[in-house]
Amino acid sequence: MTKKKIRLIVLAAALCSALVLGACSKKEASGGAQPASAVKNISVWHYFEHEAQALDMLAEEFNKLHEAENVKITATFMAREELMNQYTVGAVSGQLPDIGMVDSPDHASYIALGVFEDITAELNAWGQLDQFYPGPLSSTKDADGKIYGLPNNSNCLALACNMNMFNAAGVKKPTTWAELEEACAKLTKPADQIYGFAMSVIPNEEGTFQLIPWIYSAGGSVANLGSPESIHAIDYLANLAAKGYMSKETVNWGQGDAMNAFIAQKAAMVESGTWQIAGDLPKINGAFEVEYTLIPRDKKYASVIGGENFGVCSGTKYKELCVEFLKYMETAENVARWCEIAGKLPIRKDSATLRDFWTKDPLYAVFTDGMNYAVARGPHPEWPTISKAVYTAGQSAVLGQMSAADAMKQAAATVAPILEKSPIAQ
Repeated sequence: MTKKKIRLIVLAAALCSALVLGACSKKEASGGAQPASAVKNISVWHYFEHEAQALDMLAEEFNKLHEAENVKITATFMAREELMNQYTVGAVSGQLPDIGMVDSPDHASYIALGVFEDITAELNAWGQLDQFYPGPLSSTKDADGKIYGLPNNSNCLALACNMNMFNAAGVKKPTTWAELEEACAKLTKPADQIYGFAMSVIPNEEGTFQLIPWIYSAGGSVANLGSPESIHAIDYLANLAAKGYMSKETVNWGQGDAMNAFIAQKAAMVESGTWQIAGDLPKINGAFEVEYTLIPRDKKYASVIGGENFGVCSGTKYKELCVEFLKYMETAENVARWCEIAGKLPIRKDSATLRDFWTKDPLYAVFTDGMNYAVARGPHPEWPTISKAVYTAGQSAVLGQMSAADAMKQAAATVAPILEKSPIAQ
């Protein structure tokens, strides 16, 4: 997104918005010019629904710890779309909360708009950043590596296998791309419309989300979509579709649709997310046994993260206290408590060892291991444009409309000029 486009979006949003959140204005939310003895009201905006109670719990605990300082953290729920609009408007009007939540791939866009404060020095002084998985932490950074928040929770992708089908065919869970293709050859049954493998290559962020692990496993990257490695990844998936091992309907399937094909036993394997363990697997209702494994590797294992971050918003009068609250939320123990309640993956390595939930459960343990190989989407202010280039290339190749080489070179032609001006944060 160019600076000109950003300015136009911000101005348009500001003109269109009639929302003036007086109660959450910076003067009131941050205490204005009140004396030091007055209550220090610190606002937190979020779009959590099921997890809201856990967030309130942490806020209350923090308030008690800082009772002598008259600190009062108040968490306020907003619908996601409304919250994102308020960030855009607030970048101009100054009507921002003290702390705000954002989806990890969107963080860079709001950093570019000036919504979040640089808190690199404060977090480096904390001395605990080395405990965070690289993928989630990178999603809080700008192109220069400065940090504008902390990740709060995460999820990633792995491969779910129908073990009844596997055992009947004498197939083992695949660990490499070659083994995956061999398994597909034995598990695919065209007469019964059963495919060896299912995934999502839908034309939106879900499609990009599911394509990214394959690109990185081959040694490619979003920063170099035209490389032989990136082309090889998309060509491999296109060949699975061409051989009938994967339905070409995958270009119309969201992640839920691909999982539904797996549940209906129309696919022996599916690229699956953490959230589907509790949300979708119960629908199988004992019809077959499910086991997970890491997404098979080409050159290396790879996965991709989802999840939310929190950042300190620009203009807060209580930056130091806001950083302290973020650090409190993301201590090893609090991350473990939070993610156990929410059924999400920890963003810290040391948190994952504090509960058997992530290391002993045979399903979750695979995803916990996958976090060691999971990359962020971006981060980049123009991620939507980059993402579109990725999923468009994937769709074109899977449908056989273009060769993988031509599709990825076309994607690279879109993405390269963007990254030349503003690289992806490392």
